[in-house]
Amino acid sequence: MLQTLRVHNFAIIDQLEVDFKKGLTTITGETGAGKSILLGALKLVLGERADLKALKNQENKGIIEAIFDIKELNLKSFFEQNELDYEDETIVRRELLPSGKSRAFINDSPVTINILQELSNQLIDIHSQFNTASILDHQYQLQIVDAYAQHNDLLENYQFVFSDFQKTTQEISLLKSELQQSANDQDYKNYLLSELQEAQLTKNELEDLENESKTLANAENIIGNLNEVFFILDNENGLIYNLREIQNKLSKIESYSNDISSINERISSSRIELEDVSGEIESKLNDLETNPERLNEVNERLDFIQNLFRKHQVLTIEELIEIRDELEQQNSGLENIENQLISAEKKQEKLIKELEILANKLHQNREKTLKNVEDYILKTLVNLGMPNSQLQIKLSEISEFNKSGKDKVEFLFSANKGIEPRDLEKAVSGGERSRLMLAIKKLLAEHLKLPTLILDEIDTGISGKVANDTGIVMKEMANNLQLLVITHLPQVASKGNHQYKVYKSSNENSTSTQIKELDEQERLNEIAQMISGAEITESALEQAKSLIN
Repeated sequence: MLQTLRVHNFAIIDQLEVDFKKGLTTITGETGAGKSILLGALKLVLGERADLKALKNQENKGIIEAIFDIKELNLKSFFEQNELDYEDETIVRRELLPSGKSRAFINDSPVTINILQELSNQLIDIHSQFNTASILDHQYQLQIVDAYAQHNDLLENYQFVFSDFQKTTQEISLLKSELQQSANDQDYKNYLLSELQEAQLTKNELEDLENESKTLANAENIIGNLNEVFFILDNENGLIYNLREIQNKLSKIESYSNDISSINERISSSRIELEDVSGEIESKLNDLETNPERLNEVNERLDFIQNLFRKHQVLTIEELIEIRDELEQQNSGLENIENQLISAEKKQEKLIKELEILANKLHQNREKTLKNVEDYILKTLVNLGMPNSQLQIKLSEISEFNKSGKDKVEFLFSANKGIEPRDLEKAVSGGERSRLMLAIKKLLAEHLKLPTLILDEIDTGISGKVANDTGIVMKEMANNLQLLVITHLPQVASKGNHQYKVYKSSNENSTSTQIKELDEQERLNEIAQMISGAEITESALEQAKSLIN
């Protein structure tokens, strides 16, 4: 319920504050007094596009603030999802800055316009004489039938399963796309993987091959020099033979001096080391040979590895091994995608069966409801001065699931006898459409927890008894919701539980729009003036009393 509206520096409003109450509130005022400005301010705080030109004083910011009582609207989850502080009395504020920017707040927390609009849709419904296009929408017509059918739990259960179905369908589409993309280049990846697997690369292989290549390429030179070194070390007059002779001589005198014994040990250690070196050289000479075939093999292997480096744009064997492992993992991942796809398709089949059952239940409920909806709307239209109206609601099944099931609803209407009901767009005039929408809003008000409803001059084009009956319909609607009606009709204004007047006040420098709640006498005068014009006559006052009573 809208409790309070505050407006500062907006259009021709300097400062304005108004408190609203439960039931039917009628808002009246002369043409041009500012009723549309007041409504524009309310639309702005609810998330409508801002315009810097709306500032009365371009140097100061404009502020529109609305306070709502939301304790009965079950909105705590919305506040939790958007990390907002929940208050039973929630304050929505919009600020227009001189820079041309605007800011939005919910309970003093800054929010985006999208979040503000999402909340506003659950707080208030503003409907004008030009805003009847929704009744032409088949989805909206289906919502009317659902409201009367009172199967919210069934519909919510269906929508929960449908949401899961949509996610699963999207998942299948992504998996198929991923699988197709993988399949497109899988042959090339398999070729690369096969090549790297067959290469049997090892981490230190490149260094070993390069060393072997140098050795084989210089085998003759190496063998020649090693033979000479071996000869110097180990022959009849070589280093090792002479070291043995030195040891023999030192052994004869080492008992005479500890220093000589130490020298002899060092000579022995050197001889042993040289004997070991000589053995290695001899082993190396036995292993070494000039082998052009092996040299070719080694160089071919090196060329092959260098080609792999260029193909994969890397510099080390370690990087090639990483690529090979990654390709193996991708190959495994492809199998995983296929398994995920199979699992998702099985889930989709199960969800389709569930949706079929739930959609069929919804269809049956709707079929039972159609006649009641037709009768209810037609009965209301009789009270709105359209006694010859005809309404047929056609329910048909469609091939695809949507958020409401597999049904399509079509309203066929005729306002006159002898004319077959037709599609709404072709069947009703503007005034008839407004009254039809009012009948629908009345139905919704009785069967749904609607937020605050504002009707902006939707009674245009009617008068007399029809206008009076329209006011009665509006009063009945206000038993189930807070209803604010902007009207020029005294018959409608008189039915309000409360009446407000929008007017202009002027001083030497400016003009400003104001609003006030009318007391009993002021209300009587206002309605009498709506009846008679500028001059209030006694007969007009009597008529006003009659209407109010």
